[in-house]
Amino acid sequence: MLFIEYDVQETGRIELVALVNAVEEHGQDADGSAWSAWRASEFDDNGMGCVGVAPDDLALLEETDDAGELRLIVERIILADRAVKEEVPS
Repeated sequence: MLFIEYDVQETGRIELVALVNAVEEHGQDADGSAWSAWRASEFDDNGMGCVGVAPDDLALLEETDDAGELRLIVERIILADRAVKEEVPS
């Protein structure tokens, strides 16, 4: 499973930190849930700065050679993740 790690600055600027291919050595974490849980427990942001890439989005990323299109796909993934994580429960 591919994950995008990112930081959100106080100004609202988002910086890409890393693309992580979280593949367990013996194939026991196919969906990346164990890695994601570890990541959330080990970093100060409790998982706020990390999003798993859905299979459809991964296919889009793999299919394009255009840097601008790659940026737009990654931005859309991150912004959608932030919208969900920053949603205030009613």
